[in-house]
Amino acid sequence: MEILEIVAENYLGKSVLAHRSGLKAGLLKIGRKAKASESSPEEKKRISAIVELCFEYKRESDPDERQNILETLDEIVRNEPIELPTQRIEQWDEKLAVENRDYRKLKSRDEKRVQAFLKKYFSCKAKAGLKTQVEVAKAAGLGRTQVTVLESGEHMPQQKTLQKLAKAFEVDVTELM
Repeated sequence: MEILEIVAENYLGKSVLAHRSGLKAGLLKIGRKAKASESSPEEKKRISAIVELCFEYKRESDPDERQNILETLDEIVRNEPIELPTQRIEQWDEKLAVENRDYRKLKSRDEKRVQAFLKKYFSCKAKAGLKTQVEVAKAAGLGRTQVTVLESGEHMPQQKTLQKLAKAFEVDVTELM
């Protein structure tokens, strides 16, 4: 058994390691490589990061954070070069949503959040008697282009902008959230 495998087994647990065969195989490969030759400073940092993440995994109680640690370990162990996408961001976003279940769920959640905001926004805008983007911009102290972006759903406003809109609509900020 290689040292990294022992560390991972003790700190991640045997069942976690058993379910992540790529991680286990990668740890064995790194351990053998470290024994066979003089490790470069980068390789030493990589090994240290793996050990630190194993320790951190055991200390962490949040399941989402533990999952993030495991995903980071997988990436470090694979040590694949990062290549920038060659397609437009919209194409990359659509492709990632098809291929990655977690990303698809996050994207869907964000889209629902934006739609819920827009529904509340337009309702408050109408109740306030504001008809145009120029009127909203003037009442809220925002630029018209900023209001255009908000109304298109391309951007979810930050808290400060929400407060300005709430003041312009004469509602509590929670009515926009």
